[in-house]
Order: sequence, then C-alpha cells, then structure tokens
Amino acid sequence: MTMQRTLTLVTLLCNLSMLNSRRLCDETRTSGGHSNNTRESVSYVKADCRSRELLRVPTYLSNNVTQLDLGGNKLSLIRKDDFVNIRYLRVLILSNNSISSLECRCFLHLRYLERLDLRNNEITSFTRDTFVGLESLRVLLLSGLPLTSYPTEFVSYTRELRVLSLSAIGDATIPAEYTRLSRLETLELNKCRWYLRKITTAMLDGIRTSNITTLSIRNMRDVQEIEAGAFSHMSNLRSLILACNDHLSFDAKVAALATTTNTSVENVVLDGTSPAVSVFNESAFCSGFWRRIRRLSVRKNKFSTMSFNYVGCLKELRAFVMDYNSPTDLSPSFMSPSKAFPNVQLFSYSHMTTQSYDENYESLYCHSRQDRFSVDDYFPAPPAALSKLQEQTPRNPCGEDFVNILFPHSLEYLYLVDLSFKLRGGELGDYCLSNIRFLNVSYNKFTLPPCVTCHVVGRSRLEIFDISHGKLQHIIGYMSEYPRLRFFNLSHNNLGVSGSDFGETFIHLIRLEDINLSHNKLRSISPVAFQRCTRLRRLNLANNELTQFDLNIRRMTMLEYIDVSENRLFRLSGIFTSKLDELFQRRPLEVNLQGDTLTCNCESVSFVRWIRTTQVRLTDLDKLTCLHGSDRHMLLTAIPMGEFETGCDVADNELAVFGLIIFGIVICVIVLSIVRYHRWYIKYHVTLCWRQGQGATCHEYNHDALVLYFIHAFNSRDQEGGVARISRWVCTRLLPRAEDEWGLRLYVGDRDDLGGASKIHNFVRGFQSSDKVVVCLTREFIDDSDCMNYLATALDSSKPLSKYIFVLFDDIQPTSVPRRLRQLLLPDSPSIQITWDGVEDGDESAHDTFWRRMRDTLLNDPDQERCRRRFDTIPLLVSIHDNNMS
Repeated sequence: MTMQRTLTLVTLLCNLSMLNSRRLCDETRTSGGHSNNTRESVSYVKADCRSRELLRVPTYLSNNVTQLDLGGNKLSLIRKDDFVNIRYLRVLILSNNSISSLECRCFLHLRYLERLDLRNNEITSFTRDTFVGLESLRVLLLSGLPLTSYPTEFVSYTRELRVLSLSAIGDATIPAEYTRLSRLETLELNKCRWYLRKITTAMLDGIRTSNITTLSIRNMRDVQEIEAGAFSHMSNLRSLILACNDHLSFDAKVAALATTTNTSVENVVLDGTSPAVSVFNESAFCSGFWRRIRRLSVRKNKFSTMSFNYVGCLKELRAFVMDYNSPTDLSPSFMSPSKAFPNVQLFSYSHMTTQSYDENYESLYCHSRQDRFSVDDYFPAPPAALSKLQEQTPRNPCGEDFVNILFPHSLEYLYLVDLSFKLRGGELGDYCLSNIRFLNVSYNKFTLPPCVTCHVVGRSRLEIFDISHGKLQHIIGYMSEYPRLRFFNLSHNNLGVSGSDFGETFIHLIRLEDINLSHNKLRSISPVAFQRCTRLRRLNLANNELTQFDLNIRRMTMLEYIDVSENRLFRLSGIFTSKLDELFQRRPLEVNLQGDTLTCNCESVSFVRWIRTTQVRLTDLDKLTCLHGSDRHMLLTAIPMGEFETGCDVADNELAVFGLIIFGIVICVIVLSIVRYHRWYIKYHVTLCWRQGQGATCHEYNHDALVLYFIHAFNSRDQEGGVARISRWVCTRLLPRAEDEWGLRLYVGDRDDLGGASKIHNFVRGFQSSDKVVVCLTREFIDDSDCMNYLATALDSSKPLSKYIFVLFDDIQPTSVPRRLRQLLLPDSPSIQITWDGVEDGDESAHDTFWRRMRDTLLNDPDQERCRRRFDTIPLLVSIHDNNMS
C-alpha cells in the first residue's frame, strides 16, 4: 500500500509539472513568423525552461518551438516520445541535469536538430540507437559525463557533425572511428574524469589522418607535461588551443610545440594560469613550428619579464594577444615590440592587473556558458564595420629613424583595455599611430584623451575609437587629425563636469556614423554640435541630464537612431519634431524617449499630438509615460486628446485675455511715467505752440534778459536774512543798474508776470521774449522742483549756452546739483567769478568790477542779430558771496 501511494504521488507531481509547463517555460517569439508546419516556420520561437525544477520534458509546448533550453532542472530520463510534438527543434539543451538514461530512439523525431547539449549529466553509456534520426546534427556536446570510454555510437548517424566536445578518458587513445566524420572540424577535450598527467603521442594517433582543423585541450587540471612531438604529423590541423590547464607551465607548452613537425598549425592559444612565474623570451620561438605562426595568444601566464629581443623569428605573426598579465619588469626592449613583430596587425595588451582579475579571466575563458570551440573566440574580432584598405602594403609614415616607436607600422588593431599602469603619464605620447584603424583604450583612468600628443604624420586611418568607461572631463581639438573616424564611443565618462556643449568639437569628423555619449552627466548639447556629421546613423545620449534637445539634424539624411532616454527632457520642440518627420520621409528612423520626465500640460499639446500621430518609430511607445495633473505615470497613449486639447484651448484663451490686461496695464504705467518725467517739457512745448497760434513771434526780443530766482519765502526765513533778500537784490540793485544806468530792459517775474496766467505761461512768455537768462542760484533754488524744471527746460531749448549767466549767492557744491548743471560748476570749468566776501554794503566802489563785468556780459553781442543767435562758447559764470547784502 505504501509503495502504491508513493507511485501515485510521483505520478501526480509529474502531471502537475506537465500541466504547468506553459507557465514554467517562457516562450519568446523573435519575429512575426507563422506557425505552419513547415521547416521555414520553426526558426522564430525559443522556450526558456532553465532551472524550473522540472522532472520531465514539458509536453504542452508550442509545436513551432525551435530552441528548447531545459538546463539546470531535475530530469533523470529522456523518453522516446518526449519530443514528438516539437519536431522542428534546432537547438536542444539538456545540460546540468541528473539524466542517467536515454531511451532508444529518443531523438528520432528531431530530424532538423543542429545542436545537442548533454554536458554534466550522469550518463555512463549510450545504446546503439540513441542518436538515430539526428541527420542534421552539427554540434554535439558530451563533456562532463562519467563515461568509461570514448563514445562512438553517434558516428553512424551524425554525418553532418562539425563540433564534438568530450571529456578525456585518461590517456586512452581517441577512437579512429572519428575519422569517419568527414565534416568534423573541431574536437574539444574539456575536463577529464580520469587522472591524466601527460598528453602523450598515443592519445592522438587515432585522429592524425582526420580532417580536424581545430584541436582544443582545456580545463585539464592535472596535466603537467606534453610529450615531445605529440601534435606532429597532423597535416590538416590549423589551430591548437591549450587553455585553462592550471599545472601546465608556459615554458613546457612552448618547448613541446617547438618539437612538432609535419604540421600546418598557424594559430596557437597558450592561455591559462601557470604554476610558476614565466618569462616571455622571443628567442624561445626560433623553431620551424613557431616561425610559421600567424596568431598567438598568451593570456594569464604570470610573466615576470617580457624580453622582446629582435631575433627575427616571428616575422609571420599577424595577431598577438597578451592580456591578463602583470609583468613586474618591463625592460626597455619591451618598448619596441615593433622590431620583434614587424608585421603584426592586431595587438592586445589589456587587463594588466594583479590577483584581483584572476576570477574575471576564469569566468570568461574557463567556466563561461559561452562556448569557445573556435580559435577565433580567443582573438578580438576586427570590426566588420571597417572599410577595406585601398593600399595593400601599409606605409610607414614615421620613418625608420623615428624614436619611441612602440607599435609596428603594420599595426591596424590595438587593444589597451583596463591597464593598471599608464603609458607616459596616461597618454600614448609620441608613438607612431598613423596606421591604426581600431583603437580601444576603454576602462582606463584617462582624464584627457590618450592621443593628445600622438605623433601623426599625414592623415590618420583611425576609424573606430573606444575610450569609454574612463574619467574623461574634456575633449580638445586634436580630432582634426582623425578625419576618417566613423565609430566613436565616449560613454561612461565625466564630460558633463566641464560643461562643454561640444560646439565645434566634432566639426572635422565628417565621416562619423556612430557616436556614443551616454552616461556622461551632460546638461546641454549645442544645436550645431553635429551639423557637419552628415553621415551620422546612430546618436546615443542616454543617461545624461539633458533638459532641452533641439539638435540640427536637417542634413543628417542617413540618421537611423537617436537615443535620449533616461534624461530630464520634458518635451521635444516643434522644430525638432518637424525635422524628424522630414527625415522619416527618406528612411526609417527610431527615437528612444524611455525614462525621460515627459510632461503632458498645455505647453506640450503639440508634442503629445506629435507622439500620437507621427510615423517616426518611438521605442516602446506603449510604455511611454508623462506627468499629467496629479498622475505621475500616465501612459501617453491613454491620454484623451479631445478633452486634453479642449481644456488647453480654454486655458489658452483665459491666459491670452489675462496677458492682454497685464500688457495694457504695463503700457499705461510706462506712458504715465514718461509723461510725468517729461511733463515740464510737454507743458513748455504745448504753451509754445499755443502762443505761436496766437501770433506771438520771435522776430525781435522785447527784453534783454530773463531773471530766474526763488521768490517764495513761505516764512522759512525772516525778511532780513531770508530768501526775500534775492528779491530785494534784484529790485534794489540789479534793476536800477541795468535799466536806469545801462539802458537795458529785464524780465522780472515779480513785476512783469501776467496776473491770472499760469507759471508755465509766464515762463514761456518771458523766456521767448528775452535774449539772455540770468540765474540767481541759491540753495532754495536748487531744492525747489519748479525752479529746477524751469532751468532744465531752458537749457534744453534752442537758446545757446552762451546766453546764460549764473550768479551764485551761496556756497554751492557741484555734487549737490544735477549732472548737467554740475559740469558748469566744476572748479576747472572756464568761468569768470567775482567774490564779494567781506565787503560792506555802503562801500559801492568795491562792486565796480562785478557791475562792469555784468554790464559787459549783458551788453556784449558778437552777432548783431537779436533773434535766434547760436554760440558754442561756455556760458559766463558770475559768483557773488555777500553775507551782509541787503
């Protein structure tokens, strides 16, 4: 009974697993393919069932699934009907399970399967019919299985096999049956279930005549030695990978390969952590085997010294990779590998650090989920975007006598990523870089571009430049030396610190196609920053602090993608969106606005309308949100445009009316202020026009002078010593002298003003009828606004300044008077002053000089015309100081 209950529970769990398979497996459709039962329709759907604790293969998957990943589950048995409903599989991953048994013909229905991954399971053997039906299989991965011998059951059914990965079975010979796989190109021995200390010649005897071109021996933790000539007589072998073998020293690998004969190997990978410190000495590569090598990788070998003594043994080397090494001694000869490798085209010297990067190397090259079956996986791939060179033979513009040549003139691809030290203070200095087409100096600590002082002869060939993930704060105008630059990566720097908007920074990069300025804390971009980059296709400004974006893109007819996501943009301007629509008419265009602080208010009506109607592709349009009222995450596509626009129209009308009212009030205030400030001038000209309309003319003056003085005492001083003294002085002293003795006629307000007329009318009447003006200047006169306005109006009239006579009765300081009058009272002004200080009233003889000068001034007239005289001379200034004047 207990056994029956247990079986029932297991069955129930299996059924639950099958019923929940759709929920547990994520199906991803990569394109809009149809689900017809044809071979063409099965290349669009991937089912991800990794690490879901499945006990058996799901049976309710879509019949058009082409990639099924069941890795990391608890499968123990593969049945022959598990894949009957998914016949169009091309990739099947069953790794990292507990599979111990495969039923006969379990893959019978997978006639289109191209990749089968059974790594790291508990399979100890295969039956004769296990692989029946795999007629299209190209990649078979069987490493990590506890097999007791090399499997051969698949040979008869996998004629299309290209890649085979196994675990070494001790030092047993690899079966000769593998030579029957005529299309087999790569054989990988990954890990070893049985103890293996030495790679012997006998291990490889069975495949020496095979068509295998790449042999990879990786992750052999116990291997310490390679037998001399172990890889000899493999005439078809082109690439040899010896990586991640912890106890196999670098010197042992170099020495063993030097004895290899009768081989065509051109590519060698000697990566891996060596048990002891090694020395890279070029003289060790002077054997026949090494002289033909074209690509060499020596990552992570604990080099203490790198000695590049020119012995001419590696002349055929074209690619050299020595990442993840941290030599303690960089001898002077290291600085000239151009002599050691004169024809190298690709040079990678990256991640030069210490113990902290051991884990990075292990995870990337030894334990990564990414398979590395091809030798190309160990060498940086030259970017496919690079154009073909027109010249077959690279030139040497620097000449043979150029000093500090670190890199050979044939070098085209240079990788200097994540260095723990700096070349010449963080710059590449005067090293010859004219032929380099690809330069990667990312993940460094440059605060200035590394080629600020690069020696460039002629025009540089640099086309791709990656200086991302650094500490750049400035970009200076050295880019004029790189007119061929097409791809420029400046992401993850600090260019926003300098506040540069790149006004003319990229003006010389007329071939630029792709530029990445993301993660730079940029706050602004000049509209003309890229106006000369007419070939630009992709512009990435994501993750910055832009609040406005109005780039001039009218001439960028090849533009395909603009990324301004994760910024602080509230909207795009109408001018910019119209430019986007114009460009879209020529070619498809995509704009990414995800993560911006878009705002949906009345100021952005046109922008919201553009988003709803434009044909420009907006990345994840259905996920774009904006701030609309109190809703901070309202979907742009969910905004009711009718109500939104109507509400904004009402608000706009109210705002327009309110604006007109405010504008009218401001205009009125300004006009009133102007009128008040110039009221005396307005009154003067109005009165003047009225008098002229009454027939008053200026053909002849009726008075010789107008006397201006302060006549209103208002009891502020007594009649003896107050302001009334000026009136008495005019009436008792000036008038008798001028009119009785000199025969002149003066206009005095106390006597000649018309009764009942306004002040301005009497002033205009007296001013227009007088030839000169006598100003009696006192403190009260300056403090009185009417008196100063009379004087200012008189000074601004057409009467020449030579017609004005100033008589000072008090000690007037120039700083206490208006600016125009101040210039006439300065001590250095050309004026005539007569001082009355200390003179008794009865002593009239002491005033003879004053009265004589006053008479001459009033009577003197250089031009005999009595009307409309104009002089350029400075007015006469008469100073009178008499404290006892009565």
